[in-house]
Amino acid sequence: MNENKDNVALFILKALKEECIHHIFFVPGFVIDPFLPNLSKADIRPIVAAHEGGAAYMADGYSRASQNFGVCMGIGGPGITNMVTAVSAAYGDRSRVLIIGGRISSDWEAKGVFQDSSTIGIDDIAIMRSITKFAATVPSSDVIDRFLRKAIRAIRDVESLPVFLSIPEDVQKAECEKFRYVSPHSEPYRIVDTNAAMKVPKLLAEATRIAIFAGNGIIGSNKNNPKKDNGSTKASEYLQKFAEKYNIPVVTTMHAKGAIPEGSYMSFGVFGFGGSLRANKVILGAQNPCILKTEVLLVLGAALNENNTFIHHDKFPPSKHLILVDINPRINRDMEYDHTFVMADVLAFLEWMEKNSGLYHDKLMGSKAERKEWTDAIKKTEEYDTPNYRKSSKKPIHPARAIADLRDVAPRHSVLVVDSGAHTFFTGHHWKSYGPNEFLFLSTTGPMGYGIAIGIGAQLARPKKPCICVVGDGSMLMHGMELRTAVKEKIPLIVVVINNGALGNVYLRFQKAKQKEAAELAKIEPRQDWASFAKSLGAEAIRVEEPNKLVEVYAMAFKHAEKNAGPFLVDVICNNEFCTPNDKKPKGEGKVVGVRALRVTEGEKQAYLPHW
Repeated sequence: MNENKDNVALFILKALKEECIHHIFFVPGFVIDPFLPNLSKADIRPIVAAHEGGAAYMADGYSRASQNFGVCMGIGGPGITNMVTAVSAAYGDRSRVLIIGGRISSDWEAKGVFQDSSTIGIDDIAIMRSITKFAATVPSSDVIDRFLRKAIRAIRDVESLPVFLSIPEDVQKAECEKFRYVSPHSEPYRIVDTNAAMKVPKLLAEATRIAIFAGNGIIGSNKNNPKKDNGSTKASEYLQKFAEKYNIPVVTTMHAKGAIPEGSYMSFGVFGFGGSLRANKVILGAQNPCILKTEVLLVLGAALNENNTFIHHDKFPPSKHLILVDINPRINRDMEYDHTFVMADVLAFLEWMEKNSGLYHDKLMGSKAERKEWTDAIKKTEEYDTPNYRKSSKKPIHPARAIADLRDVAPRHSVLVVDSGAHTFFTGHHWKSYGPNEFLFLSTTGPMGYGIAIGIGAQLARPKKPCICVVGDGSMLMHGMELRTAVKEKIPLIVVVINNGALGNVYLRFQKAKQKEAAELAKIEPRQDWASFAKSLGAEAIRVEEPNKLVEVYAMAFKHAEKNAGPFLVDVICNNEFCTPNDKKPKGEGKVVGVRALRVTEGEKQAYLPHW
């Protein structure tokens, strides 16, 4: 090969640089070797992960935080299978990730050579096809430009979904000097079914108690072309303006937490298990004090599944009118209740609503005072489940105290990543988020162990904002080794481990069922010393057992981050007996409150076990 000519690997990297990709996450391996010496030539920073799954999570975190797509690489076969859980999580949450898989040279296939997984039944394309928008093998260097453009066009399609390219090693090495990369049209699609949208103003104008349930579509509609500032206003800004103008309360899914700043008077927090008690009252109403539920619920880009509502689909409480707006016509289409569906990008829909405000403005302004009485009554009720736990002096530390103190110390616009587990609901309940894409959470598949890896990607994408990872000890057991990646790359990540010596949700579930033998299986014993583990990897770390030490140690962690001195881990020793917010309380802890209690009968309460 002529040393002065680009090969396919370098062509791809230069093209990715043109798409504003500044980092690539991977685990080195023979069949992606041609990429490695070309990374510096393309001016892309390589991040070597401990595990291919970690690399894929990092790319996902990079995507969610940057509004661009993230890129990860790995060898075919075992490298790709290691990524499957992470890629499926990105697919479920509509997150843009480009996965590049290496495979052996075409002329070596079916000869049983090392890393030829096709001979042992691993078909990378078949595996990835069901969890990506587009999956293909690049057959030759002659078509690399077309395949790359097709992949990037797919990743920026109507739905934000992962894509996969499998590239043989001989193709990676092949010369491609005749190609010049031409970026595909990458402006986001802003479509709206105006015929369906015309039904919405009349429904709003005829109601008083109107509420908005905002989901992933709000976050997705914040994504613009990263190559230029096209002046487009974010969907979250339109949402806040509309809600505050007409005094319409907004509740969100956990995934969309912060889509409207949680400091706004019209933000009522997250709906569902672990969310705000006020959000639950907006949707469901309340008996004491008497609060009437919503008449018209406008759902913006949220699937009304149990992941988002913690209410089974067929039991979701119908309002007088249900309006569903989503870019995906398949979302919520099997609703058993009468509803109005508008196929639209959420930003396009909100822009359309503003342009056509004459259809509803006078009516909504006329009902605004009455609506304010309704929202004011809700604001006077409790926001937090058992708010006294936020200042609890009990030992081991109450998770509510650990999160509440963290929020008090953290800068307002910190990016927080929360892993899966009981700590997810404590964090969602007690942490306030003030901007979109500042609360990162894998909501659909709910895998454990992604926290640190997602945090690494997010911190690299938004280096000017502090990034915090709240993880459980069970999560640390899975991908805690990625802390070593943060140490090596000097990434100023703050990791807070809610160390309760158990797989919290499983343990609590069996404790409530009085199945002690099963509950014992969910314990993590002996309790791990994660501070010592972090120090062994080269990170700064402190173990906290006294609740009154939390603020001091958190402050140290943020000062450490300001110096860009690498990760800082806070190992918080917590009690595993405290129920997650809004769930049934064990004897002596008070009344059953929240959405779970509202959706079961008194007789069912004793027998009901959440699936978490």
